[in-house]
Amino acid sequence: MKKNILFFTGLLIILGFLLIFVYDDDFLYKNEIIKIKDISTIDTSTSTNDLGLEEKYYKKKITGIVTNGKDRGKKKVFTYEESYSSVVTDRYKVGDKVITVKGEIEELKRDFYVTILLAVFVVLIVLIGEVNGLLSIGSVILNTIIFCLGIDLYFRGIDILFLCIIESIIFSILSLFIAGGINKKTKAAIVSVIVSVSVLLVMVVVIAKITNYDGVNFNELSFLTVPPEEIIIPELLLGSLGAIMDVAITMAAAISELVEKDKNISIKNLKKSSKQIGKDIMSTMTNVLFFTYLCGGLPIFVLAIRNGFSVYNYISTNFSLELTRFLVGSIGIVMTIPIATFTCIRMIRNSEKMFKKKKKAS
Repeated sequence: MKKNILFFTGLLIILGFLLIFVYDDDFLYKNEIIKIKDISTIDTSTSTNDLGLEEKYYKKKITGIVTNGKDRGKKKVFTYEESYSSVVTDRYKVGDKVITVKGEIEELKRDFYVTILLAVFVVLIVLIGEVNGLLSIGSVILNTIIFCLGIDLYFRGIDILFLCIIESIIFSILSLFIAGGINKKTKAAIVSVIVSVSVLLVMVVVIAKITNYDGVNFNELSFLTVPPEEIIIPELLLGSLGAIMDVAITMAAAISELVEKDKNISIKNLKKSSKQIGKDIMSTMTNVLFFTYLCGGLPIFVLAIRNGFSVYNYISTNFSLELTRFLVGSIGIVMTIPIATFTCIRMIRNSEKMFKKKKKAS
């Protein structure tokens, strides 16, 4: 208990120093950083679109102090245009730090706010998960590094779908072993994930070939310099991986616990219990995916509706890709339940039976 308190206190001190450092890390930036000291409105105007909707625009004078570079400490004045909705402009307040490019305010310096969220996340995950919480953070960092390496290899000419398949396997093995340790439960979960992802991949590729991507609008990916079809399947694969891993480890943990509690439990009862567990997690996991993808498109959805788009028109032209991601992920979740049930029963219960036979023989 005392060691835990000391460790947690040390973690808070480290995070505190990190926050202080990030707040004053302006010297790391090549662009000029300005700390806002005063904001005043010079002019206000109103614009009306074809639908009769009004939008207010403000011309503001911002006075600030340079916090880095050769002009550090100097006072500077900028004029800045801000809209009421802040769709394409940021809204600043006194005390904010902003990044300037070629003498114009570009954007808010956000690293301090991101670090606050990161610190809260680390504190909560360590407080609740203790050692496993730290291991989870470690797995996220490792997976991020591997993902970045994969992106680098893609730009070197390696096929992105091949990279995503390899990375999916690595992500599954690393994440589940780090979170659950090296045991039968984790091994069963990894096999379940690999089988489920493989089946899902084959299903998506076959459907894509048959339909030729009809029904999916790629407007959201119009910024790409490669055909969207080259990106969409790897994206769907990686987007479904987290949910599939969650379902697989949940089923593996449940079956492992059932076998641990009753070594003689029948396969029939295991299947019955697993089916009920699958029903319980199915709806919650699909809802997690739905709200995750919904939130991703919500700001643009609100903007479109406000500017005269009908709900059907927006969904058919701009939200079809989000719906595709949701549906593919949901199919992966539902499909993983029977696959994980079969795999885990075979690997966990059969290994227990073999262990008992060996014990009797000895």
